[in-house]
Amino acid sequence: TAAKNAAAAALRRFAKQKKGAFALSDYYLLYERDERVKYVSHLDFVRMFGRAMRRAALPMAVSEGFNPHPLMTFALPLPVGYTSKCELLEFSLAEPRGTDEIKSLLNGVLPCGVNVFEVHEGKSRMKKLDNALYSVTPENMPGDISDFIFRKEIIIEKKTKSGIKETDIRPDIKSIKSAGNSFEMILSSGSRANLKPEIVINAM
Repeated sequence: TAAKNAAAAALRRFAKQKKGAFALSDYYLLYERDERVKYVSHLDFVRMFGRAMRRAALPMAVSEGFNPHPLMTFALPLPVGYTSKCELLEFSLAEPRGTDEIKSLLNGVLPCGVNVFEVHEGKSRMKKLDNALYSVTPENMPGDISDFIFRKEIIIEKKTKSGIKETDIRPDIKSIKSAGNSFEMILSSGSRANLKPEIVINAM
């Protein structure tokens, strides 16, 4: 079957990697996802991209160990219910391919609602990402937020493993402004700190 052949090809590439037969080729791509896929979970999205790489016949490099998996890294998991204009994915190929070819092949097999718009060679600066821009349209638009914006502290109750504790989210709000019936926010987003926009809206 096609799945069996793909698995065999992955194992052959894995064997070559172990022997040091070639150097891996690193790439990163930027993609957008719209309303049609906003309820796809992050785990399912990872699986979907893995299937798309196989369907596009891209020679994915795989990890070591008893359960090899494609070498892919997503910048940040997008919560269920969100759309995005720019998401980042790093991956490695066992053989080099042209960036335009990769983009064309992936867009030919990805489902409707997902579009790759840039592919680059090399490593991205993923580890340096620490902010994200959000556009949020609340069901009930708050009124004047100037007092909220200029607060020195914004204390909320946060549920942790040890119980409920008070947390100041003001340092993680980099900027916020109203734009018609929505808000544009730049919030901390990364391994060091991660603030969700719905928390900010609730704090208002």
